[in-house]
Amino acid sequence: MNGFQIWDSHVHIFPPEIYEHWETYAARDPYFGMLTKKSENGTGTEEAWANAEEALHCAELAGIYGLVMQGWYWNDIALMHLHNDYMAQAIKNHPQRLKAFASINPMFGKDAISEIERCVSLGFCGIGELGPGANGYDFQSPQFLDVLECAIHYHLPVCIHCGEPVGHIYPGKDTTSLAPIPQLLKTYPNLKLILAHMGGGLPFYEMNPRYKELFQNVRYDTAANPLLYDIKSIKAVISMVGSSRLLYGSDFPLLLYPSVKREMDFSLFIHDIKQNANLTEPEWTQFMGKNLLDFIM
Repeated sequence: MNGFQIWDSHVHIFPPEIYEHWETYAARDPYFGMLTKKSENGTGTEEAWANAEEALHCAELAGIYGLVMQGWYWNDIALMHLHNDYMAQAIKNHPQRLKAFASINPMFGKDAISEIERCVSLGFCGIGELGPGANGYDFQSPQFLDVLECAIHYHLPVCIHCGEPVGHIYPGKDTTSLAPIPQLLKTYPNLKLILAHMGGGLPFYEMNPRYKELFQNVRYDTAANPLLYDIKSIKAVISMVGSSRLLYGSDFPLLLYPSVKREMDFSLFIHDIKQNANLTEPEWTQFMGKNLLDFIM
């Protein structure tokens, strides 16, 4: 399982000024504040903060070569610009090891489209992670569809935060219905989607022959997987959708094994996959990087 580069498809990196002055930015964007609020014992939903240099250092310790920086669900347009500016500088500083998806809130309308175009000019390779529940839209909202059409025009994949429709409620769980997605794929056959967090369980529905062909331009990632599913879910999803359509993603710096380690880390998830996901060597190679690069390049 050696001889290739591991790429994490889903990390969140923030400008230092945001976490150094958290109270100010939390007041400006209450949803951001809710998800990143620190509890009395010093932990929170996001659990840890990382800038680009810190994330790359942690990645090196785990044997990860490259990272795809996902954006955030900003409800403050200036913070959307600030975050994208920071990621643009990061990919300029580390062009071989970092790639960026644009922070976009579709509800900003024409300003969202302009920001996508700006990010394309800065070398971004995707849009997301979009958060329908965080920004107050669904998969049929006109503003969201405008973003998809812009993505298709620029040949950009779109990463969407998906929540599982059953199970416990937790901060950041998106309850937006996934039911419109098949029709979305019919309407936009050239759309490239990454459905985060195992697509909220959608891989199972690909077993329905009515839907199988519709989803060929869809990829799923494993962001936050250890907090949501058993590690054996990785092999299960591969068995349902094929080995070329699942992407390794961690949701770094979220603490995936909080009872074991309360510091930002990539290595525990990597170790768990190696030891317990029961992947063949070809599956490992595809899942841990090749699928991502094939999809976004």
